Amino acid sequence: MSRYFFYNVILVSLLNLMLFVPYLLIQYRYKGAIMSMLCAAIVGTALALLFMHVMKTFPGKGLPEILRLFMPKPLTIPILIVCAVMWLTASSITMYAFSVLINRFFNPDTSSLVVLVFMCLVCMYAATRSTLTVIFVLEVGLIVCVPIIVFLLFKAFNSPMLDWDAIRTVSHYWNRGPQVKPFAASLFVFTGYMNFFMFNRLNSPNFRLRFRWGTPIFCSLILLTSFFIPIGFHGTEGAADYLYIWSVTSDTLIMSYGFIERVIFVFLLMYLMLSLIFAMIGWHMGMEMIKSCLPEKKEAIDPARTPRSNWVIVGLFAVLTVAYAYWFNEKENLKITSHWIVLRACVEIVSVLFVFVLSLFGSGKRKKLVSHENTSHNAASPDGA
Repeated sequence: MSRYFFYNVILVSLLNLMLFVPYLLIQYRYKGAIMSMLCAAIVGTALALLFMHVMKTFPGKGLPEILRLFMPKPLTIPILIVCAVMWLTASSITMYAFSVLINRFFNPDTSSLVVLVFMCLVCMYAATRSTLTVIFVLEVGLIVCVPIIVFLLFKAFNSPMLDWDAIRTVSHYWNRGPQVKPFAASLFVFTGYMNFFMFNRLNSPNFRLRFRWGTPIFCSLILLTSFFIPIGFHGTEGAADYLYIWSVTSDTLIMSYGFIERVIFVFLLMYLMLSLIFAMIGWHMGMEMIKSCLPEKKEAIDPARTPRSNWVIVGLFAVLTVAYAYWFNEKENLKITSHWIVLRACVEIVSVLFVFVLSLFGSGKRKKLVSHENTSHNAASPDGA
């Protein structure tokens, strides 16, 4: 089961390479971006390790079940709704951004709204599946995409067009103090572990997370790559002129492999798949949060039939996403996203610390949970545990 934790970390960290995180960091390249990334790496690593330590004490339980152990259900509903909105917003922003990219680089004659509708239909079907199915789809998607993306990043590092002098120039500003927005943007790269607020339902009581040291190393490398490589290709000033900086950066690379020449087409296809998987997980998480607010109803982790409530809730998510894209343009979406990233960082920190406090002051209930785990735990681990 350890690999599924790292799958979520890898998904979120790689996906942020194509979205607004590099743009926000580059805007602060002279005003504390490097120190903000360093602080985010420390805080993100500490939160991830603390989070997994806490969730290990609640095997087979997601956030709704944990909250219900310590709080009456009416008090848990606002918390779960806030969490559902955060996951819905992350998924909707991602799909909106990629619908614009697909429209711009693949089919400019088609409205980005039409592209978004088709993406929502795909995610609707995927998100309504069981939690077990969702995490299996994540595994297959990463097995397909990650080797190709890593290969393309390796080509970028070895490109003769990469100007290391521009990278060294920006690195001289390492001693500028951290800022809130670049810190929050950098912290987003480390936030894949948050998906285990629901995927923890799949963990068996003997779950152990090995190779924890890999999380800060991988996320830090992706963070540095997303920031410095565009600067090396476009210069210290030119890098700030692009919103989707990595789409332009990938278009500067070429390959001589048969019919594949422009890297951008391969790059966008891989990230289209990752964005759909990310949205699938986000909508599934939000759906499960909202279902936990409804009258209690026992459901298996891998039910034989998809409940109707899944379609209703995820259908509402799709309508809200399309409505968001209809009401707001790219500039407005950028402003909303920059503020949302800061809010998300605050919610993430508060959520992890809140669950940690519950684990400290609920030792009696944790013992009761463990003693009844074998009889109440109906979730089968993907590893067969």
